[in-house]
Amino acid sequence: MNIGKITAALVLILLGGILCRSCYLRETQPNSVPSETSAGSQTETDSIPISETTTAQTSETTVSAAVETTTTKTTETTTETTTTTVTETTVTTTTTTTEAIGVESISLTFYEVQLYIGESKMPIVTMHPENATDKSELWSSSDESIASVNSYGKITAKAVGSCIITVVSCDNPEVMAQVSVTVTEPPVTEPPATEPPTELPQPIETLPTETVPTETKPPAANGPTYIGGILIANKTYPLPKDYNPGLDPTCKSQFEKLRKAAAAEGLNIYLSSGFRSYEYQTKVYNSFLNAYGQAKTDTLSARPGHSEHQTGLAIDVNTVNDSFAATKEAAWLAAHAHEFGFIIRYPKGKEHITGYKYEPWHIRYLGEDTAAKVYNSGLTLEEYLGITSCYSY
Repeated sequence: MNIGKITAALVLILLGGILCRSCYLRETQPNSVPSETSAGSQTETDSIPISETTTAQTSETTVSAAVETTTTKTTETTTETTTTTVTETTVTTTTTTTEAIGVESISLTFYEVQLYIGESKMPIVTMHPENATDKSELWSSSDESIASVNSYGKITAKAVGSCIITVVSCDNPEVMAQVSVTVTEPPVTEPPATEPPTELPQPIETLPTETVPTETKPPAANGPTYIGGILIANKTYPLPKDYNPGLDPTCKSQFEKLRKAAAAEGLNIYLSSGFRSYEYQTKVYNSFLNAYGQAKTDTLSARPGHSEHQTGLAIDVNTVNDSFAATKEAAWLAAHAHEFGFIIRYPKGKEHITGYKYEPWHIRYLGEDTAAKVYNSGLTLEEYLGITSCYSY
């Protein structure tokens, strides 16, 4: 009886312990999924592996989500960087693009020129519009054996004949201008034999009291004439045939200063003709004489022995024709030549006094002080010195 009670009690205690352990396991493993057995009950060996598998799957899902999130963010960052780069490239291209302005036409200071063999002339070139991007030019001659041209447009006569000098815009080769060149060799004639006149003109310091009688032969000069310390060569006062000083060094250096001063203001003044000998002036005068006759020639060119160029103190600048008068260089020369010791020797409106037509290109060196006095007086050199200029033969 007692043994049976004790056995029953032990069974109850054992069952209670099993039940308590089962409850403990249920509380400590809340995420476990019960597995059905053939008997419909759950065992310890089934719950633990299932929980670990579920946890591993959850971790894999979490890692996968993190990778996806990271990938998405990385893709978004890459897209933003690409967009920024494209925008910057577009702005840079727009900023650096500059539209070039092409040359539309070319104008020259002259389009025809007659030269003697060995002479040179250079037209001034103007490209239009003024704000053209590329104003470079290319020069060529249709016949280099007759007249050549350098890269600056200086034309040099070589042989008798005619040719065309062409200047082309490098920017627009369809735009060009041309100069028709005629080269001649004027006949050289010996001056007629002369006999000394009964009365030779004497160097004088004042106006002659009597009109010089007209003679048929040129007077012979014993030496150069100075009036007021100034060397004179005009129609009244000739120079000896053998007077041959060349271009005066001071005159040359002062002209170089003048040229540089003009260049500093964007102007181009250059020497076209300097010293001329008696023999060379004979060629020049006879060329005019054959073309125009004596009356007109005497207003355009000096007879041999009467040219200021033979003094070595006279210079012709730029284009030696009437077109020079309309240039900026001519206006600047008239206003500033005296600052360097020069005067415009044959001014406009004084033809009846000087004996020559208006020559804005012909300047005469007197020295800075004397040139300033003559310029400020508004007189010609003949008026300033009180002398005449007329041939006596």
